Amino acid sequence: MASKTQKTKTIVVVEDDATYLHLWTKLIREAGISHPFPFSNAKEALQFLKKTKADLLISDVLMPQTNGYELALSARTLHPKLEILLTTGYETDLSRYDLKGLRCHLLHKPYHNLNDVCLLLKKLILGENVFEEMDEDSFSENIDNPDVTEWTL
Repeated sequence: MASKTQKTKTIVVVEDDATYLHLWTKLIREAGISHPFPFSNAKEALQFLKKTKADLLISDVLMPQTNGYELALSARTLHPKLEILLTTGYETDLSRYDLKGLRCHLLHKPYHNLNDVCLLLKKLILGENVFEEMDEDSFSENIDNPDVTEWTL
């Protein structure tokens, strides 16, 4: 059973692929958050974040209009303590982006182990050490952006 603390967390999901948006919404509900806030575009999500304090932002990187990095940087400015999990299905050269101070996680698609994805999600929601119980081969620090932890789960 989910704790009261979990139920009061505000989780924002931004994904233009309906399948992944549905998957994240389902995983968040299974983690004990009864009302995640799903968006199919970054502009709507940013408007929501300007009005609402969020605890966790999960966003795809490549989306029309505003990419996930831009959204994450804007969200970090609005909510400095916000946990951020970005997802991408592409090899990403982070050196082309100015991500100083972003402090986020980058999860590569496709997901191979949903149990590990759920564990990472739960730890982000609860503010726990995300590296504990994870296989050391599943994460790495990005050389160009040491505040970005890359995950392959």
